[in-house]
Amino acid sequence: MRIKRTLSLLTLISIIGAFIISCAVAKPTASDLLDRVKAAEAAVRDFKAEMVIIDANKKNVSGMGEGYAEILRLEKAVVQYKKPNLIRYDGYAEGIKATYIQNGYVKLVLLPMVKQKVNVKDAPGKRQDTLDLGFLSSQLWKDNNVSVISSDNKGILKVKFDPKFGGDDKRRDIVWIDSRTLKVLKREKYRGNGELRIRIVYGDFEMLGGKLPIATKSTMYDPKGGELGTVSYKNLKSNVGLPDSLFSLNQR
Repeated sequence: MRIKRTLSLLTLISIIGAFIISCAVAKPTASDLLDRVKAAEAAVRDFKAEMVIIDANKKNVSGMGEGYAEILRLEKAVVQYKKPNLIRYDGYAEGIKATYIQNGYVKLVLLPMVKQKVNVKDAPGKRQDTLDLGFLSSQLWKDNNVSVISSDNKGILKVKFDPKFGGDDKRRDIVWIDSRTLKVLKREKYRGNGELRIRIVYGDFEMLGGKLPIATKSTMYDPKGGELGTVSYKNLKSNVGLPDSLFSLNQR
């Protein structure tokens, strides 16, 4: 009788232990991830950094779409971001001064004798987001249907971002995220037909507002593994008090 009770007790302990372990390694949901991102980004208002671009293959860059080709053609630039979705690049492309501003879903391109304004809401391949800048933001959840595909025992999540806007485009991003730190580790962008468009590997992280990690090095690869270019930040400063006028679409 005593043996049966002991076996029953051991079985119960095993079941409880297995339950505790399964809870500990339960896959976080996209909603769980969003809650953590919101908490981390609460300390961030904006950031400014010097951006250096080393372009490994200019011929391949043209095939990656306007959202990347424009930026990778800059030799160096200053990048500025203000929450939730204001982005500005000021730099030089082949000695010509260039400014790219994205205010919400409208992009403004300023070159000598050129001013081009375009609505990119329904063109996800042409617009920038915070993943392009190297960090997570709650705005990504507003612009995409987000779902966690899988997770490993190290807490690395494989997450799918499907654009909410863009009609039948069907393009999507697959992003690898460290759920423990909120670091973005890798991103793969796919065309609507399922073809891999570009792969980005992130590294050299710093903290925005002391809580939200941002990659200060992003290396881009074409579908065959050829290196397209590396974007690095230096002198990164957060919460500098950038004015909204910096991102105005009425500039000349």
